[in-house]
Amino acid sequence: MNEESSALSEAVSSAFPELRGRLLRWESPLAVQNFEEFRDAAFLEAIGQERLEDSLRKFWPVRGPVWDALAVVEGNGVLLVEGKSYPQEFYSGGCRAESRTSIELIKTSLERTQAWLGVEPSADRWMYPIRHDGPGSSLYQSANRYAHLYWLREIAGVEAWLLHLLFLNDQTYQGATRGEWDAALPRIEEDLGLAGVTVPWASHAFLPALPSRA
Repeated sequence: MNEESSALSEAVSSAFPELRGRLLRWESPLAVQNFEEFRDAAFLEAIGQERLEDSLRKFWPVRGPVWDALAVVEGNGVLLVEGKSYPQEFYSGGCRAESRTSIELIKTSLERTQAWLGVEPSADRWMYPIRHDGPGSSLYQSANRYAHLYWLREIAGVEAWLLHLLFLNDQTYQGATRGEWDAALPRIEEDLGLAGVTVPWASHAFLPALPSRA
C-alpha cells in the first residue's frame, strides 16, 4: 500500500473486475499513522461510516475484527482486506468471547450470515475448533469477516467487498508458495462449510511478499 500501490490496485482489480477504474482511497495501514489497524468505532471512522455505530453494536459486540487494511471505494463503497502469509494462518483457537450476551449475539449474527450464503446455519462450526487434533483448527477469523461483509451489504446498505490478500514467499516469518496456497484453499473452504459456495463480493488475490529488510 505504501510502497507498491500500483501492484496492490492491480490485485484488487483482478479480484473484483467491477472495481477497475474506481478510485480507492486507502485509509489503513498508513506509514503516516504508524501502520495502525482499526476495529469497532475506529474502523467505522476510517471508512467514513460513523453513522453506523449503533447498527454495528446491535450486530456485533465490542472488540470485533481488527482489519489488516481498509479502503474507501469511489461512490461511498468500502473494501475490507484480510492478509495472510501462509495457509495455517487462517486457523486459530476460535472465539474468545466470555460474556453470554456477546456469545449469543455472535451466534445469531453468524447464523444470519450462513443463511445469507445458503448454507446450514451452525454458529459453533464457525466459532470453535472443528477438529480434535489441536486447538488451532477454528476458522472464526474468516467467519467474522464474512459476517461483517454481510452486515455492511445487507443490513447497513453499504457497497462492500472483502479481499483475502494472500502473500507469496513471505520471508519475515513463514511463507507459502502459490502451489501451497492452491493446495490449501479447497480445504479451508471445506472446513468453513463453503465448498462449492460462491461468497458474493468476496475473493482472494496473490501478491509477492516484499523482501525482508532484516
